[in-house]
Amino acid sequence: MSIKTLQNSMRTYLASAFLLFVVPACINAQPIIDDTNVGEAPRSGRVVIYGQGFGMNGEVLIAGLDCWVTTWTDARVVAHVPETADLGVTDLRLIVGGQQSNAVPLTVTERQSEGRVLWTFEADADNLWWRPALSPDGTIYIHTNNDRDGLVYALSPDGGLLWVQKVNWYPYVPPSAGPDGAVYVGSIGTIYRLSPFGEIDWLYNDPDGINIEVSPTIGPDGMLYGAFEISGAFAMNPLTAEVLWSNPGDPVMSDKSGHATEMKFGPSVPGGPVDQLYVSMDRIPLIAFSLDGDQRFTASLSNLSGTAEVAIGSDGTIYGPRSIGLQVAAVDPADGSTIWEYFGGWATGIENVEIGPDDMLYFVGGAGQLEAFDPYSQRQRWQRLISGFVQVPSISPNGSTLVVSGMIPGSEGFVKAFNPKNGKELWTVTLPSAPYPGFRVSPVHHARITADSSTAYVSSWTAEDLPSVTDKGAFLFAIDLVSEGGGGKKGKGGGKGGGKNGRAP
Repeated sequence: MSIKTLQNSMRTYLASAFLLFVVPACINAQPIIDDTNVGEAPRSGRVVIYGQGFGMNGEVLIAGLDCWVTTWTDARVVAHVPETADLGVTDLRLIVGGQQSNAVPLTVTERQSEGRVLWTFEADADNLWWRPALSPDGTIYIHTNNDRDGLVYALSPDGGLLWVQKVNWYPYVPPSAGPDGAVYVGSIGTIYRLSPFGEIDWLYNDPDGINIEVSPTIGPDGMLYGAFEISGAFAMNPLTAEVLWSNPGDPVMSDKSGHATEMKFGPSVPGGPVDQLYVSMDRIPLIAFSLDGDQRFTASLSNLSGTAEVAIGSDGTIYGPRSIGLQVAAVDPADGSTIWEYFGGWATGIENVEIGPDDMLYFVGGAGQLEAFDPYSQRQRWQRLISGFVQVPSISPNGSTLVVSGMIPGSEGFVKAFNPKNGKELWTVTLPSAPYPGFRVSPVHHARITADSSTAYVSSWTAEDLPSVTDKGAFLFAIDLVSEGGGGKKGKGGGKGGGKNGRAP
């Protein structure tokens, strides 16, 4: 045997020995849990697991039940407690490559109400970005991101986690739900349709646009409408993603702020059918399109410091900010002409206008200047000053409650309710906060209110001074609008679909 043949034989022998003894030892190494961020958690609560040898994927079991998992790294895993887990002390463990980790104790509790906060859901992210979407059956959808992925969560009305689905990257627009319970989300140049059960029905990549800027929304004719920067407004079949028309607009749609808007529809004449849609971006005026894709007019409603979202009156009149939000204007839906303008003398501009069922307008101008305005008499109805940075108000569908959220700089966030008739403050909910090095929770976007006017859902972001210590996510708050003094019932587990658990696909 030659020296070269002997050397090759030895290499083969050593390589076989390595595969036989070393690799199986690595594969079969037991994952070790060192700690968790909490000792107890409610059903659907978020649990962060620290340790070693977790690999790149596996399973999390709590009380022997498979959990929804939203983050998995070799040393850190984030999971949610199953809705069907028994209450009390139980075991938490990981399974990686067929090997079970050590078990650590976890106390499972019910979701609790506190005052007007009916329940709180903690997502695996530091910012929820937009208000949630609501399905006709009450299912709540939130679209957010963690370190690597976009995540869509579906929650039951009692706060139980139904499912999680991974999509690409950051949410660029608020989610929207269709009448069949499907949810539409957008990120960069991509739109997803997710079924009511969390499956991805389709995804559409726009070949000509840059970013999705107006939420894909089901219109009055059942088609899906939205708008991309550059390629413009579009209509598509919501079941197949077939594009029916696309119109870049004149001027061509352009946006620099990334302040996306929700799609708005309205009639072109009082008492007529809903036959128009409106697109606003911060570098163009408001553009009106027919449902067939024809551009009907432009109107000088825009906000150069951010995108203005308009409100539509019962007669189709369009209301929105003008001149960097220093005016509120009414626009004729037939031709885009200005009906009237109102200058409130605000130090800074408004962004959005909210409208009540009686057509009263509500907006925030200046430093926390909440205002109600009668569009018929064109007079201020009332005005209230609120300390801190204040979000756009939301009014309940029955017109009984005006919900405003905000944050006092360097301090806590809050949610306030006002009587829309006279501006009297009804109550305040203070959001969680802690002194340095703790965390502060601040609301984002404006509240989403249920069709029966009973509950407001408020999204938030979390500022953390030492995230490695607090390791908090971002929270969705369900706030009771109807009980005297608040104090809803304790949250219960086992909402619709609550028995299904597992990893986000």
